[in-house]
Amino acid sequence: MNDLKIIHEPTGREPFIVVDKPASLPSAPLKIDDDSLLTRILNIFPEVKNVRGKKEIEYGLVHRIDNETRGLVLIASSQDFYDFIIESQKNNLFEKTYSAKIQRDSENPKKLGGFPENQPKINFYGENIVRSRFRPFGTKNSQVRPVTEESGRAALKKCGETVYTTCVKFIGSEEAECRITNGYRHQVRCHLAWLGCPVFGDRLYNSNFNEGERLLFVAKKISFPDLFSKKTFSFELNDF
Repeated sequence: MNDLKIIHEPTGREPFIVVDKPASLPSAPLKIDDDSLLTRILNIFPEVKNVRGKKEIEYGLVHRIDNETRGLVLIASSQDFYDFIIESQKNNLFEKTYSAKIQRDSENPKKLGGFPENQPKINFYGENIVRSRFRPFGTKNSQVRPVTEESGRAALKKCGETVYTTCVKFIGSEEAECRITNGYRHQVRCHLAWLGCPVFGDRLYNSNFNEGERLLFVAKKISFPDLFSKKTFSFELNDF
């Protein structure tokens, strides 16, 4: 089951793995025997097991992407690199870029996303800086919703304190490029829906979703600093 596309293999001075996660594969297991990207990586690079991560079962996994999302994931193969990159992420030095095919309703821009509350103004010809906190939403908290200071008391009570930022640039009328540093679950997908431009094939955030559609959303690029120098590593997918 190790049919993964390894973009970068670990070396002494570059102790990390960059892998192209296929859609429908979880980034991390919930239990030891679960199939996941990390489980498969451990079979190829067992040194990752020596890294203590956020959770014991996650080892050197630096970040996750949604199960339905294809794209680049970074995994540390040394403790020094893991500690360094987590601190870099806190300082907004680990940038992730997503490409999304979007849907719009020009006559009713709020319709497809379905988030009429405090909807940000949208600029199709420049960069949109979308900021919010988040709260869980829906059956078994399967979704999230943006929360701002203008939100109701109940929403403010349920949200966290951290404000998350998504930089959105539209490419024509059907595509968006989105950049984040610190990330929250479903952040980019939710922020696009909040703008009224949900991702095509998004069963959670696109009210126009039809059964059988594929989520057209790719984690296409990651950039992060080097542990040993001032160099910045950058990896990008070009085949999506």
